[in-house]
Amino acid sequence: MPEVGYQEVWIARTLARLGQRVRVITSTRVSMSARKVLRTPYPAGHSVESDGYELLRLRPLAWFRSAVWAPGVAAALEEFRPELLLLLGVGKLFGVRDALRYAQRTGTPLIAVFSELEEYRLRHTPYLAVRAWLQDLGFALLKQRVYRGVIRHARLLVCNMPATQQWLLRRCRTDAEREQVRTKARVLSLGYDRERYFFDAAARQEMRQRWGCTEQEVVLLTVTRLEPYKGLERVIAAVGQLQRQGLPVRYILVGGLQDSYQQHMAQFIAQQPKPERFAIVPFQPAELVRRYACAADLGIWMQPAISTQEAMGTGLPVLLPNRESLVHLLQEGVTGWYWREPDGFEQRLQEVVVRLSGRSEPERCRERQRLAHLNAQRFSYEAILEQVFSLAGLL
Repeated sequence: MPEVGYQEVWIARTLARLGQRVRVITSTRVSMSARKVLRTPYPAGHSVESDGYELLRLRPLAWFRSAVWAPGVAAALEEFRPELLLLLGVGKLFGVRDALRYAQRTGTPLIAVFSELEEYRLRHTPYLAVRAWLQDLGFALLKQRVYRGVIRHARLLVCNMPATQQWLLRRCRTDAEREQVRTKARVLSLGYDRERYFFDAAARQEMRQRWGCTEQEVVLLTVTRLEPYKGLERVIAAVGQLQRQGLPVRYILVGGLQDSYQQHMAQFIAQQPKPERFAIVPFQPAELVRRYACAADLGIWMQPAISTQEAMGTGLPVLLPNRESLVHLLQEGVTGWYWREPDGFEQRLQEVVVRLSGRSEPERCRERQRLAHLNAQRFSYEAILEQVFSLAGLL
């Protein structure tokens, strides 16, 4: 889903840039997480993307939510004859059996990447509780054997979060499986393409002039699809309270979907002391997201999102809840700050805004350059892939 950007996009681009021949095999289905951004299926067929990697989209025979079954994966592997298989999204089932058979028959190294997390199984309403129960049942009936095969035959199991490794361990059925996960699994975060996310002082100056920012003003930014469960009303209310206290603060929210919920949020913003210092911006491509992130002073996310790491690529410090899905991202007080759930957000935000407002613009830019370099050493896919290949014995 290049419109959204995710690890299958950034990994393919990075490997192609490093001189590798790369083929991404996927389907024409639109990801569940991109359904409100792109509503029509992708065209089937083979193409070479502008970033230099090949893309093969297959028409599915059947699908259920994110799980997709499509013929043609085995034939595509035989034709391409890869020297390495990166299996992304095991739980979507797409091509997993074909990839396992190919790896076993040819001895091709297989690396599997997992992003599962118990936190994603929302249960706070009867409907969501039933859905989570059905997901667990579907795992037991349809997916468990597939996961066991991947755990057994993969050379490396990449877990995008520490809690993902625990999620895998809890679904092992034998001590032998648990030992394989402990031996093969390593936590390596989701990352970003450093060619697209970096600090640009000129873009920062241009955007802040366009917004009419003073030098002391602290611009807060969230980049995520605007949906009710993400808790962004709390951010708006907290920013409004800072405005009442006279703090120079502005809030930009990128990811509006032009729907009734966005209208509700606009009405809530209109109730704040300085509504002109809020903005809801529609979904934007990577280049514009980077410019917004360069112009901001603090990123705020209430839920896990790949846009967090992408914004950190510009050296943006971030404020995050201290929960299992996010505790691996920050060096506390260096690349950002955590707040303790459930009640610590408003106080922590005020402390950070006061600290940032006391910095001059040259100081902010110097710090952003330093943080962008520091974050690239952890979250750029050049750095992540070097670790992956080293751990798999393929460097």
